[in-house]
Amino acid sequence: MNRNQKIFTSIIIVLIVLVGCGAGYYFINKQSQTDETANWKTYTNEKFGYTIKYPNDWAYREYPDTQTGAGFRPMNQPNEVQYEFINVDAYGTAENKYNVPFDDYVKEAAAIEIQNYEKLNSIKQITTDAGIKAYETTWIYYDMRSKEKKTSLPITYIDYQKTVGSKYRTIQINLGNEDYEKIYDQMISTFEFLH
Repeated sequence: MNRNQKIFTSIIIVLIVLVGCGAGYYFINKQSQTDETANWKTYTNEKFGYTIKYPNDWAYREYPDTQTGAGFRPMNQPNEVQYEFINVDAYGTAENKYNVPFDDYVKEAAAIEIQNYEKLNSIKQITTDAGIKAYETTWIYYDMRSKEKKTSLPITYIDYQKTVGSKYRTIQINLGNEDYEKIYDQMISTFEFLH
């Protein structure tokens, strides 16, 4: 084996080791996240046919009038709406946007739905453990109090076109406090439809 062949063989071995380490890290990290949520409690929304897990030391309040979703809070926080740091809810959209492909719709959704949200800042496609495709987004918005433009916390969109003609377009999962971003990501990973 000449010198060039030895160098090439060494590079291939290093690449194989690096790819193997990367894959190992991914699967260990994924397994660890799954293990953390394995014994969590489950919120089931019968009306829209979905479930999502949440930590054992958290509570939820289902939206009583619409039953479209729920707000989740740590039990060590007061039982008040402003402490529901993670919210899951079904949303509709304007009729003229209903036939827009879902992955295009989410690129403008919050700017249409939320006052002072101006434009998309970031979008990342993710997949839940059940294989459901979702889009995690952040937005540029105008903060009325500070009179500044800021970046929002994540809003994750999941396609809800279960019924032809349904007024609901998405299941949205919103984070209301950056201290709970890890729990937010873990909860999203457990989202699944019942049927």
